[in-house]
Amino acid sequence: MNAKDLKWFQEVCRCKSMTKAAANLYISPQGLSKGIKSLEAELDVDLFVRTPNGVELTKYGTYLYEKSEVLLQELNQLTQELERMKQLENGFLRLCSTYGILRILSPDFIHLFEEKHPGMGIDYVEYPDCHVDDELERGNFDVGFRIEGPKLDGFCSIPLFTSSISLLVYEGHPLAKKECVKVEDLDGEPMIIESRAFQIHQMFRKLCTSKGVKPDIIFNTSGFSLCHKLCRQKKGLSIVVDRISQDMNDSHLRKIPFETPLVWKAAMVYKKKFAQNGLIRTFHEYTMDYLREQGIS
Repeated sequence: MNAKDLKWFQEVCRCKSMTKAAANLYISPQGLSKGIKSLEAELDVDLFVRTPNGVELTKYGTYLYEKSEVLLQELNQLTQELERMKQLENGFLRLCSTYGILRILSPDFIHLFEEKHPGMGIDYVEYPDCHVDDELERGNFDVGFRIEGPKLDGFCSIPLFTSSISLLVYEGHPLAKKECVKVEDLDGEPMIIESRAFQIHQMFRKLCTSKGVKPDIIFNTSGFSLCHKLCRQKKGLSIVVDRISQDMNDSHLRKIPFETPLVWKAAMVYKKKFAQNGLIRTFHEYTMDYLREQGIS
């Protein structure tokens, strides 16, 4: 049984006519009838009863129709998994990363891997944190760089590095004179932070809830650079990942640590079933060596 057979079968079920189904599938009625008979022979059951007005499902056909969509999804997933295994064996890796991690690692991270391992290539895409998890769970990527959050079942998770999270304050604001801040200091303060698609948003809200503080979030963004820009314009305060904002220093802005530390934890993840794959292992080892050489921890 293959996907084509099931799709043909489904179309006949929908149309209740071989002729109409064949027209929709752009094949001849004879070819479709032959395909259905082949499927019936393979399963050793009659799927349809031929009538003067078309066809009707037998009890076997009804059962197969109820299961056909799940079977198609499983066949498609199986085909995709086999294709990914072939691509991995041929040295092609798909990497997705949350925004900021590759910025910290620097563009050299990708280039050096391809230089050190000729014949191996990486295709990479960056997403907000929650989208990375979604893409990995759907099997659209082989390896992910993500921020620690809800556990991904069936995945290996390897810690990469951490970064503290600080309050971003503009010059002249009363909090700018503090050496550290409590989240209670932000009660009623207009805040500009990254959206719910990012773990930093979830971490900040969780801290506020634990202290009984309701943050006044006036603007959510998908870009940390906009947080700096709007804070510089004195639209409100923000929170930033220290390592990401290192190259965005501004004399009119100040980063102040929280008394209750907020920590941004980066990790590399991949499916456990691919843990012994040669390309995955090579990339894993390269990544850890790169972090040690660059002093990133």
